[in-house]
Amino acid sequence: MDDFVRDLLARQPIDAAEERALARLARTGDLDARAELITSGLRSVALRARLRGLSGEELREAVQSGAIGLIRAIDRFDPDRGVRLATYAWHWIGAEMHREALPDLPLGDLEPAVEDPGVSSTDLLEGLPEELAEVVRLRFGLAGDTPIPMSRIAVAQHLGVSVAQVRTREGKAMRQLRRGLAKVVDRAPPQRGADPP
Repeated sequence: MDDFVRDLLARQPIDAAEERALARLARTGDLDARAELITSGLRSVALRARLRGLSGEELREAVQSGAIGLIRAIDRFDPDRGVRLATYAWHWIGAEMHREALPDLPLGDLEPAVEDPGVSSTDLLEGLPEELAEVVRLRFGLAGDTPIPMSRIAVAQHLGVSVAQVRTREGKAMRQLRRGLAKVVDRAPPQRGADPP
């Protein structure tokens, strides 16, 4: 098991009274209290990842994803409802791990759009820096020599970078593509029968 995950699992949880006090402070904007809740909650994240039977890079990936769910849960947690943070956050942690795992499944339904004679992967990725475009090509099966979508782990191994770097590049590329698409949509003439903006 990863040393980082082992350390998280070995941490002692904080007691209910301390948790309530920190959560109340965090709700008033106290960043130190919020950070302490996050740090103590990472034990639940590691436990949820281990219960999924993951190990190695997949375990670390799940912990990173679950941490996002934990933070979202902390920002919504009401300490006066009589529920412990670990119980409340359990769903949020698992949902984020599940959501993060979905992009690694085959994305075959994207292929027909690429095969459209009027649209090519070159057109779709025009304007992206090459390091971002390459990640998108590999992740979504747009590369000529790799027509099958690849997981983040496979892309990282193919490019010789970390999974975190692949995730970061993919995120940047998607944000740029969304911005570009929004500009195209704004310039498009209104469709007949479409609802007015």
